[in-house]
This record gives sequence, structure tokens and C-alpha cells, in this order.
Amino acid sequence: MESSVRDEPRSYDTHHHALHVIGHLITAACIHHRVTGKQSLLNIARRAADHVWATFRECGPKLARLLFHPTIIMAGVELYRTTGVSRYLEMANHFIDSRGALPGGTDQAQDFLPLRREREVVGHMVLATHLYAGAADAYMETGDPSLLEALERLWQDLTEHKLYVNGGCCAYHRALSVCWPGDGGSPTSAYEVSGAAGPAYDLPNATAHNEACAQIGSVMWNWRMLAITGEARYADVIERTVYNSILSAIGLDGVSWFSTNPLRCHGEEHLLLSGDAPQRFAPEPERACCPSSVLHFIAEWHGYLYSISEEGLWLHHYGAGTLEETLANGMPVRVIQETRYPWEGEIELTLEMPAPADFTFRLRIPEWVEEAYLLLNDRPLDVAAVPGSYARIRRTWLPGDRLCLILPMEPCLIEAHPRVEQLRGQVAVMRGPILYCLESPDLTPGVRVSEVHIPADARWSARYRSDLLGGITTLESEAIRVPEGDWRGRLYRPLQRQSERVPIRLVPYYAWANRGVSEMTVWMPVQR
Repeated sequence: MESSVRDEPRSYDTHHHALHVIGHLITAACIHHRVTGKQSLLNIARRAADHVWATFRECGPKLARLLFHPTIIMAGVELYRTTGVSRYLEMANHFIDSRGALPGGTDQAQDFLPLRREREVVGHMVLATHLYAGAADAYMETGDPSLLEALERLWQDLTEHKLYVNGGCCAYHRALSVCWPGDGGSPTSAYEVSGAAGPAYDLPNATAHNEACAQIGSVMWNWRMLAITGEARYADVIERTVYNSILSAIGLDGVSWFSTNPLRCHGEEHLLLSGDAPQRFAPEPERACCPSSVLHFIAEWHGYLYSISEEGLWLHHYGAGTLEETLANGMPVRVIQETRYPWEGEIELTLEMPAPADFTFRLRIPEWVEEAYLLLNDRPLDVAAVPGSYARIRRTWLPGDRLCLILPMEPCLIEAHPRVEQLRGQVAVMRGPILYCLESPDLTPGVRVSEVHIPADARWSARYRSDLLGGITTLESEAIRVPEGDWRGRLYRPLQRQSERVPIRLVPYYAWANRGVSEMTVWMPVQR
């Protein structure tokens, strides 16, 4: 399909991402208008959207295959919210309904079945998460229960079967996806997919893809599900993902990158697959999407911390800073947040208003915490602080009120579901929201990452190091070393029983690969 813009041929091709780029143009224009009040870029975006709608409104078999990147769905809804013009919402719903509506689709772009019939997360996860985020946007405007039912079903499949401990959501660089009819029948065919979630409980470590753009899409989807439901489980996934598989994509120097986020690296011997690199790289034209997406996300992260509802204020994520906002009842409020989160679990909030104000303040109690509690003006507050929920405080707030949330942080060994074969007999280590890893620069010379076993009763010492990796809290303990010995010419051998005690130091996973090429692992064998 071709059209003409200023006498230059313009064509749509699935691999050219034209609708993806137009979607970003439209979203940028909506934000530009919201911030500046100007119409200049918005008028351009509306012309682009009108052209897309005119082209795809009567979407025949040929054009159906071009609905590849679903960013245009979120963009259409946002343009509707900005302008109030209903055809842009109609366009977004049309793109949702067109996926899987015609024969010949595959799982790669979630085009084998209609979204409402999908029972599991499939295909390229950048495309999947952006599709689900767009569908959540559409639900918020239409209230179509069939969309929400599908999104909740797919979210459950991802988080219970296919999500990595670091929040990564695409297991495979390339794999075969078995296409099911969606009615419980037999599989009909299998297609090659890339950047994809695999089957349930299939989570390889060294070859994990976990493209940063997919994790950002996951956050966008979870943010919308949080807005729809107010359920803390969506904010918990956001927190896990941001700290452990989005920040890991950018080097501490701010200019070096990873597109993929494996959970194990064999150093110089590591097998490099699509998008992999032996060490962090400078952005290149063929690998530009993840760096630009990560920078975009970091710039807007502050917008994920708080939200406003009819009854009051919600605090979803913690970080030092100041919020100035007007509540739904018209009362201006200023919230000063002081904390060293995520290294320490004390969050102090000072509320400033021109007069006493009656509203509800909800604070997220993370799912990882035990025995959280709240203080109001230094006195215990009798409010339930249940992990994986929001503490709800309804009162008449006074100017200068100080609310303190205490989230005790203890190192915790994490195990995976027994059906995840790649992780049987292994543990990962978390402290608060931060996932840790073992990296070769932190081991005694001569000790390899693969030789380290973690005692189930290991005692951990948390230590803040301002001089290491930009300022981090490390975890130190004693582990068991099982020397590899000589494996030359062998794939198997009788079990060796030599072992010795060695000191280890773990660093946050997001900070790995900032000291040159190294060995690294998140999961380590456990000795019970």
C-alpha cells in the first residue's frame, strides 16, 4: 500500500515500524499540547492520525498483516482524551479488534487469535506488552468487560508462569510458538517467534533475552492495570521491573547500554545471541530502540510515584522528592518525601496545606516486606499494613503532619517454582526491592562464579558502599566453594565432594557489567 506525501512515495511495511513511529508522534504531540497549550504539533499529529484511520478503516487481508506494532493503539486513545474526537478512540478499538480477526496470522505479533480469546502471553513481548497497555487504555474509555477479562487472564499467565525474578518478560531470542485455537483443542501449527515469552515455567538464565523495551512495555501495562483496579500487585511488578531489569539496561556512566538482560553470564566464554553484547555498548542505529526507550522512561519515572483519586492521594513508589498537587476536592497539597529507599526502608512524609483537609492517603506496602508499620507525628498509627496492599489512612490532615512508613529490609533467599527446571536447587537473593547477583570481580582470585554454593542458613551483612558502583548496598556472607576441577574431554563424571568455605560479596543486579567483561549469576546452588 502506498500513498504520497509531498510527491514522495510513502509505504507501510511491517518491518519499517511506520505505525509505531506515528504512534510516538501522536503521543508526543498530546504531551506537548498538555504542557504548552500549543496546537502546532497536535495539528500535525491529527493529520497523521486521520491519514492512518482513512487507510486502515476498511482493513482487508493485505493490510491486516501491517498492524504489527501496537503503539498506535495507545496513541489513538491518548489523542481521543486530548481532543475529545471519538474517531480516534474508534481507530484504537479497530486496531485491537483487527488482531487475529483474519486467517494467516501468527503468534509473533499476537495475530493468530483475537485478543479476547487469548489464554496465554505469546510472541514478541515488546509487541505484546504494548498491545495489552493499549487495550487497557481502551477499556478505561469504553468499560468493555471482555477486554479487562482478557487482560487479567494474560497478566496472570505472565506473572505466574513466565516472569523472571528481575521482572524480565521475554525468555527467548528465537523459539517456536505452538498456536492453540483458544478453545482447549489441539494445537494447529507452530511458528518461529523472536524476543518472545516461552512456554510456562521455561526460564533460561544465560540465554534469556529480556529486551529492555519489553520491560518498559510491561510497566506501562501494569501502570494502567493499577489505575483500573487500585490493586497493589500491579505496582509490585512495576517496582521489581524498574529496579532490576530496566535500570540494568543502562551503564553507570549513563552512555553505555545493554539491550538484553540475561541472569547469568559466562564472561569471555558467553554465547552471544541476537541483541547480546560481551560488554555494554554505545548506541548504534541498529540498536537504538532500547537506549532511547530507557531514557524516555527515566525522564517520566516521577509520574509513576503518586496518583490522585476522588477520595484522596495514592503513593505507589518511594523516592526522595516533593509533590505539589491539587486534590479532587480542590485543596492544594505539598508532600515532602525524605528517604534513602531502596537502600533503607524508612520513608518520612511531611504534608503541607493551607488549612486542615479531610482526605484519604494510601501508601503501598510492598509484597516483599514483613512487619511494616506506620507512625503519625512520632506515634504508632493503628492502620493495617498488609504486604501486597495499600495502607489506607482516612483523617483530617493538619498542616505539618508527619507520616512515617517503616519497611524492614532483611536479605531473603528466593526459590523458584519446582517446575522451572533451569532453577531447581538454586536460590536468588533479594533485599527489599533489589535483586542481587554474584559477579567475578567480587570473588577471591581463582574462585569462579559457577563454583559458589549458598548455605540455606547463610548470615548476611548489608553494607552501604559509597565508593563502589556509584553507591550501593552490598551483601556479604560466607559461602561454600565446590571447585570445578578438570573437565577437559568430559561432559559427565562421578560426583566430586571437595569443598571449602569462601567469603562472597553480592552487588545489585542492575549494576553488573560496569567493571569490564565478567562472569555473573543471579541464581546459585543452595546447600540446605
